[in-house]
Amino acid sequence: MGKCPFCSHQWTYRQKLLGYSLKPRTRIKCPRCRAYIEPSTLTIIYDYVAIIAIALMVFIFIPVMQMAVWASIMISAGLLVIYLAVFLPFTVRFKRYDYD
Repeated sequence: MGKCPFCSHQWTYRQKLLGYSLKPRTRIKCPRCRAYIEPSTLTIIYDYVAIIAIALMVFIFIPVMQMAVWASIMISAGLLVIYLAVFLPFTVRFKRYDYD
């Protein structure tokens, strides 16, 4: 789970959902120590894999299934909600990066 590398603050599900998942940016502030932290490389890789999988489902597999338009839209919206509310908060990890 998400843990601040500076103060070891364990992020709650709500903090990860509202502070990280719904605000797309490269770095965020820890709610406890107010230090800027960045997601780890593995988190970014997980994000790319999930986004590519969702894009494949929406643009290739769902049209091939030849369902009604409303069913395709509902499945696409469901996949987006699962990504934002389930996958992203549970795979986020933070890492301290030192820039020279």
